[in-house]
Amino acid sequence: MMRRLRLSLPPAETGLRLAVIAVNTLLVIALAYTLAGLTLAMLAGDSPTLTGQVPPSGSVIPGSAMPQPSADVAAISAWHLFGKAEAKRAAPPPPVAIPTTPLNLRLVGTFFAERGSDQALALIADGNNLERGYRIGEALPGSARLERIERDQVIVSRGGREEALKLPKLDDPNRPMLAPAPPISAIPLEPASEPTSASEPQVINASVIAERLRGEVANRPQALEDIAFASPYVQNGQFVGFRLRPGRDRQLFQQLGLTGGDVLTEINGMRLSSPAQGLAILQELMSASRIDVRVLRNGAEVPLTFTLDGS
Repeated sequence: MMRRLRLSLPPAETGLRLAVIAVNTLLVIALAYTLAGLTLAMLAGDSPTLTGQVPPSGSVIPGSAMPQPSADVAAISAWHLFGKAEAKRAAPPPPVAIPTTPLNLRLVGTFFAERGSDQALALIADGNNLERGYRIGEALPGSARLERIERDQVIVSRGGREEALKLPKLDDPNRPMLAPAPPISAIPLEPASEPTSASEPQVINASVIAERLRGEVANRPQALEDIAFASPYVQNGQFVGFRLRPGRDRQLFQQLGLTGGDVLTEINGMRLSSPAQGLAILQELMSASRIDVRVLRNGAEVPLTFTLDGS
């Protein structure tokens, strides 16, 4: 019967069957050979050598997932996603304190300080109370030099070092007290008209003097010293005004009806309350056409009116 079945199989199926048998036979032989080799290696104590190689770190194995790149923290921080913080600015250095000069000098006043160094003038008294006007760059007593003129002080240099000479303050216990002006006999005046009563001001034509000063003060602030020298006058610890004394040209002082020792207390109805205020008012009067003042003379106030335009 077996012979009948074999004869009944088609030729194609017979060939396929023979091929399967042959392949299986070869696989069995190969497997047996491999097992025999492994057994011999184990008996000899050698580890089997693997023919495959482990891929290096970071290499891409075909068919495997791509490795994720590591984050660059430094680069991300440089993007400034939330803005860039401003660097702290260095605080400016504190101004250097200029020491007070030990020179035996006294600052009486400053003129035209706001108009620049070319026109600024400082009135300074030496140890003998001799007052004189100085401009920037001029030499001062005590081998000093005037460097800067400010509203309430001047800066002097001495031996390569800057020192400050300040205007005395009324509440400074160390400021020199000025004694009341001694009574002085009247000097013959040249007024334009005489006062008719004690309450009416004496009118004085000062147009010639004013015209002369207006032409000189701009280039030579010391021209004011041709008429008078002024220094703060204090009574019972309070500033009263400016004590006047003749300047370099005594005739100009007399032509204005002034007497040595007069104290200027009021200008155009404004009482003088501080040296700085008084100097500021005086500097603004150069363009006026009329000036009304009051001077303290022998304990009484005397009104004076100066006409500066000839009227």
